[in-house]
Amino acid sequence: MNQNMRNWMAQAHESFFSLDLKQMDKDLTPREKEEWNLIYASMRSNSIMHGEVIGTETVMPNPTDESDAAASSILCLVVMAYRVKILIPETMVWFEGEGRERFVLNNMGGAHLEFIVTAIDRPGWCAVASRTLAMERQRWAAAQVSRLTVGMIIDCSVLAVGPTILTLTAYGYDWTLPARALSYSFLGDLRKSYQPGQVLQARVMSLSDSGIAVSVKDAAPNPYEGAEYRHPVGSIRIGTIISKYKGSIFVRLTDDCTAVCHYAQQFSDDQFQTDDIVKVQIQSYLDKAQWLRGKITGKMSG
Repeated sequence: MNQNMRNWMAQAHESFFSLDLKQMDKDLTPREKEEWNLIYASMRSNSIMHGEVIGTETVMPNPTDESDAAASSILCLVVMAYRVKILIPETMVWFEGEGRERFVLNNMGGAHLEFIVTAIDRPGWCAVASRTLAMERQRWAAAQVSRLTVGMIIDCSVLAVGPTILTLTAYGYDWTLPARALSYSFLGDLRKSYQPGQVLQARVMSLSDSGIAVSVKDAAPNPYEGAEYRHPVGSIRIGTIISKYKGSIFVRLTDDCTAVCHYAQQFSDDQFQTDDIVKVQIQSYLDKAQWLRGKITGKMSG
């Protein structure tokens, strides 16, 4: 955290305790009072708050002069339950050494976070909070209260989604997972399947002093197992086109099996689009990839 932010937080923290809150809060609506009381309690008692990210904002906390403005600016996540803007500086979103690329922060709108308020600007209807302080508390609880074990299924909240990777969090830990760790099915662009704030189940794969490893894919049974009985060669199945890649068409069947397909001779590629529901004739099985091979024989009407 840059020094200007530290100074601003120290000043806000000191001035807060000299305020006549009873006088300042006397005209608040019941909902505004409830919001402020949660914020006051978080700073005084280090209690964890929960909120949804509504976007980002670059702030310049009291630069000493114009030439220092760029150096003192800091990108913050913004959480606002009702009227009070809560800023979480980038340096207080991740632990040192665990930071993510800037595009992750910029794509966290809609994510659900836990945080602890560290400074309040009551006249400015603003507060500063730390996610890492809340994460410390959660990591302790994971070991001492929840007692996570390998193989346990846990709920994880999605923080940000990119075309090929997804970042999620639980128990004070963050993970960035590629598509192969998310599903047995071929997913294509992950932004079509996931969104910030979504809750996914994951299996704990390992535990160590350095952290926890999880897999979303391994929290569910493998749909390819028994596929030869459910989808025998020659059978016709319906599915949804999820991607096209180098001439292959990837179709997700109703049980989440992936069928890599080609078109029947009477069709051309421009007749089919992603998300179309199609008929697939099963032709063979790809045990190594755990996919089926098929031929698209038609499109479902409507």
